[in-house]
Amino acid sequence: MPGLRRRTAAGRYDHLKDRHVLVVPTTTDPVDVDALVRAWFPYTSLATDGHADLPGVGVLTGPVELSMEDAVGADVPTPWTVAYDLHVSATRERSKPARRPDGLHRAFPHGLPTGAELQALDFLLALARRLGGGVRAAGGAELLLPDPAGAVDFRVISPRWLRAADVATLAGNEDGEGVAVVVDGVSLPSGAPAPPDGTPFDVRLSLGPAGAVSVRARVSESPEPAVAGEAFATAATAVYDVVWQSPDPTWRFAETLDGIALACRERARGPIESIARTLAELGSGVVVDADGFPVDRYHL
Repeated sequence: MPGLRRRTAAGRYDHLKDRHVLVVPTTTDPVDVDALVRAWFPYTSLATDGHADLPGVGVLTGPVELSMEDAVGADVPTPWTVAYDLHVSATRERSKPARRPDGLHRAFPHGLPTGAELQALDFLLALARRLGGGVRAAGGAELLLPDPAGAVDFRVISPRWLRAADVATLAGNEDGEGVAVVVDGVSLPSGAPAPPDGTPFDVRLSLGPAGAVSVRARVSESPEPAVAGEAFATAATAVYDVVWQSPDPTWRFAETLDGIALACRERARGPIESIARTLAELGSGVVVDADGFPVDRYHL
């Protein structure tokens, strides 16, 4: 009849428009995604239930396989068709966001999320980096694609405390330009007495123009969730952060590196991986990547 319009039926996945969405390659095994989720939230079971309550954050659901029509209707960038969505309350700043290496500032030009919503997006971006996927923020159109090669740092969580001198020795076996030991901000001369067990220290391997590799050691009373299933996780653990100190601090905030900056980062990658692997072997520890996901040390 004239003057009447046919009502358009709501799409099955229209709710995805208002949720943060993780998209992954079609070859991604849901069991692998479940294992990564439990690295941050140990007592969830996404693979069994199809949804996981993330304490203090929100609810993650998936995977769903979208047709191209469904994806377009849900504002999920094509050709991605396998998606997980995270339902979380929105809390936003009201100021121009600072630049972030994952590009989140571009998705929220008027103010970054805060609190649980920021933690939720950090988690999705970490998953995307590990799985070679992307994140589309709620209400947005741009797909953020974190660079899987962009994070070179590792953390070793171990039941054994290694002396600063021993860490300096293994770092010195790498191809660098010298090693320094720093305790409480003071550089120790060669042959100085070792600090007491458990005293935080920093061993620095100079890479010349490429910056340095830093091994920062400390004791943690509460191990990361990634080692929740390890027998040693019930007691205090030694934590060794093996990180690249870039010669230009602004490189740490770049979404991508090229030219000299990229060459410097790749120069640091080999020593970082070698030191992390050796620390894990000596201390019977677990290696996690920069996002807190476990890594097989024999694949480093």
